[in-house]
Amino acid sequence: MTGFQFYKDVPVFRVLCAGGDGTIGWVLETMDKMNFQQSGQEAQVAILPLGTGNDLSRCLRWGGGYEGENLIKFLQKIERATPVQLDRWNIEFSTNEREDEEKGDPIPSNIFNNYFSIGVDASIAHRFHMMREKHPEKFSSRMKNKLWYFEFGTSETFSATCKNLHDKIDIMCDGVSLDLASGPSLECIAILNIPSIYGGSNLWGDNPGGRKRSKSSKSQKKREKERDFSSNSMSSSDFNFTIQEIGDKQIEVVGLENAFHAAQVRTGLRASGRRLAQCSSVTIRTRQRFPMQIDGEPWMQPPCTIHVTHKNQVTMLMAPPNNNKLKLFNLFKK
Repeated sequence: MTGFQFYKDVPVFRVLCAGGDGTIGWVLETMDKMNFQQSGQEAQVAILPLGTGNDLSRCLRWGGGYEGENLIKFLQKIERATPVQLDRWNIEFSTNEREDEEKGDPIPSNIFNNYFSIGVDASIAHRFHMMREKHPEKFSSRMKNKLWYFEFGTSETFSATCKNLHDKIDIMCDGVSLDLASGPSLECIAILNIPSIYGGSNLWGDNPGGRKRSKSSKSQKKREKERDFSSNSMSSSDFNFTIQEIGDKQIEVVGLENAFHAAQVRTGLRASGRRLAQCSSVTIRTRQRFPMQIDGEPWMQPPCTIHVTHKNQVTMLMAPPNNNKLKLFNLFKK
């Protein structure tokens, strides 16, 4: 916070955040405390990716990890970067604690910037977190971390600790109940704010007509909002042409059948998870203890009611497009 004090009289300034998704979340929370928006200031945040997953960095084109690029060139990229708005979301938990029920872990945050999830992926992340706390020397590099994730993901595929999760939770999106019983069984529910999770997976998937987006998409969104959805009308086919954006004040709800399903999306063998909804608020009720995670920070949570609502928007910096392909094209053109 002390560093931000130096810019209290500067109307627009740029911040370079060096770290992973957790570090970025901490910086954005510190900016909340500074009340820049109320004072008419704008802090624009760029990312030097030093974490493991670096999901927000990926979708803002700063890359999946710092590879020793010349820092002068990196700062020049920041000069050419484009400001974009990023939604942030409040998430509140209410529990009815019973004396005979095992208490959960501390909730890491009540705000998420990237995603929130329940189920198999959080179980893998929780096992990773517990092992790293116990044996930090085994997690000394990004590559080692990924290998541990692979090992825990493989064992989770066979143990299926979150089997039939869809039978033990209820979800309401903008006041409409989702019918989770129809379709394949689910072991994970993910609420997405950005198109990157697990270090580069896009669970919402690409849209068939994404490249041909035009003015008609705006009218389509308006029609979708005006539709009187019933609990049975929300199916994956309703969202085939729904665009995922990081600053539209909408979040996407996706289901995964198991850990292997997530791996298939990551490798391109499957196009996406099961699209369940796009909405501006979510309420989830769980009926048993589940692993959960917020932006990669996992914990075990007893039965509870979860409310997700829009918090605010912050200005991030989108890196300029990589022009290596263009340079190669010009080289052959000569």
